[in-house]
Amino acid sequence: MQKYNTSYFYVLICAGIYNLVWGGWVILFPELSFTLHDMKVPTYPQIWQCVGMIVGVYGIGYIAAASDPIKHWPIILVGFLGKVFGPIGFIYSLYLEIFPISFMINILFNDLIWWIPFFMILKEAYATYIVEPNGLPLNHYNLSSKSVVVALRHQGCTFTRENLNNLNLYIPKIKQQGFDIYILHMSQNDEIEDTLNTFLKFDVNTISDPDRMLYKTLALSRASLFKAFGIKEFFRGFLGILKGYGLGPLRGDGFQLGGVFIIQNNMITHSFPTQRASDLYDFSWVENSETQR
Repeated sequence: MQKYNTSYFYVLICAGIYNLVWGGWVILFPELSFTLHDMKVPTYPQIWQCVGMIVGVYGIGYIAAASDPIKHWPIILVGFLGKVFGPIGFIYSLYLEIFPISFMINILFNDLIWWIPFFMILKEAYATYIVEPNGLPLNHYNLSSKSVVVALRHQGCTFTRENLNNLNLYIPKIKQQGFDIYILHMSQNDEIEDTLNTFLKFDVNTISDPDRMLYKTLALSRASLFKAFGIKEFFRGFLGILKGYGLGPLRGDGFQLGGVFIIQNNMITHSFPTQRASDLYDFSWVENSETQR
């Protein structure tokens, strides 16, 4: 468990209880929210009850995350984004004269008062994971004299799975050139075995690096918030899920970037790091080297 400000526990417990209470109230009395503000009751109050259900489910998530807010930062991030987009939608509705200003009371207690504490939790989570470990020399890892190291993001990432699937196209050509292939990951070897068996058709060497020592040696950086969860990532992630790559558990640093590295005699001769979480790995050097032979 990560060390964190104990006030975050109480913030998330309070947020969870509030969501459950507010969600339950909307589900049980869907028309009351509108009559209190002298608004026309919608024809289909079931839609408003669905909103209450979603808010209540978030409450369960917050309570679960309270046990370790730093570790469970993705739950808090999703909640924070909802609390940012909600007021934006409300302001637009005010402009269209759909909601009265009195409805602002819901935005205040559902969203605005949680901005600062949720932001502080996310800030501390990012600061916790941004501390880089000291790297170890390459000869510590017993790599072969001609190695290709494919450094992954966390194994549950859709883009990790897509890159593993793409690697299948290049493994025969890489081996023909006399290279041994190593998959670098932040999980335990037994935890990533199913992922490799599902998306990789060839047997390869694996390096478990939960402390990210080799990631540091390879000078791999971490993505900013916008390069880990930007518009491009949401769009490509949605496409990846449709393609069947899916999502898995977060094991390791969710902001860690990956890449491809050619290492010969314990020296990095070529590096192809990614810049965003959604970037595809660059294997063009395989084709280029074959052309030059």
